[in-house]
Amino acid sequence: CECARSRAFSGAYSGAAFNPLPYALTLFLVAVYLVAGLGSIEQAANGAGLVLCGSILNDFVLPKLLKTNKYIICPYIDMANHNSNSPNADVAFEYFADAYSLAISSNKSIPNDKQLFISYGPRSNDQLLQYYGFVEANNPNDIYVMPPVREWNIEAIEKACDTTFSAGRLAKLDKAGLLGQPQTTKQSSGDDSNISNDLEPANVAGGVVITKSEGIDPAVLQALRALVSTDDEWEAAGEAIGNFAALVNQSNERRAKLAAKTAMELELSSKSTTLEEDLALLKTVDTKLTSST
Repeated sequence: CECARSRAFSGAYSGAAFNPLPYALTLFLVAVYLVAGLGSIEQAANGAGLVLCGSILNDFVLPKLLKTNKYIICPYIDMANHNSNSPNADVAFEYFADAYSLAISSNKSIPNDKQLFISYGPRSNDQLLQYYGFVEANNPNDIYVMPPVREWNIEAIEKACDTTFSAGRLAKLDKAGLLGQPQTTKQSSGDDSNISNDLEPANVAGGVVITKSEGIDPAVLQALRALVSTDDEWEAAGEAIGNFAALVNQSNERRAKLAAKTAMELELSSKSTTLEEDLALLKTVDTKLTSST
């Protein structure tokens, strides 16, 4: 199943391809209706209008309302490789031709002996590896999901910020759903019918999502602003977490980002290898692959 999906293109279903038969048949019946004197031209026009409206509704309106997602296989077209940063070609469904096309993007040109690239969508390296078997260097869509805030080492963060967080404030954040979900054992039924979009990272526990392009989740930064706020800042905000969605002041922002930085450093230190060791290992693997080819 995953092998088939790795070659498939997905997107919103735009209805059936153009079929001239219903329209030709409608015109023929209108002509017969009028020639046979079965009714007036207004009645014939009303009937033809109903047929045309029904066809448009079925082909364009209903698919948009239902938001159905479809997967299709395009032999040869699916040989095009992925590039998140600079795709130079597009895959499209040609409605009137009832076929899929691969065309160079507008305002793009591909020099001789250069590769044509398409985009598989805004996918992280985890998703690219799972569905396609490769990762992309400098992937702008790459993400990392940290444990939810409730699992962070609060004492270490308090020490870094040189303050003590109020238990009542933590309770408010928990009530607002900003601390993530408690750890539970969840059995998989094998039914993925509820998964609507495989572009979304799996994050059942409400972990902290960090993206390469945007950094830490804005909702988490909002929670941290509230968490590290002084009593005066908390009272000035009306003790409402929603009032911490935007920058409060530079001092509060520094403390919030220091809390996030400390949590990230603790996450890195919890791993069995360092970044330098990982890079050295990858370099060794790359050297072995190069020498074997």
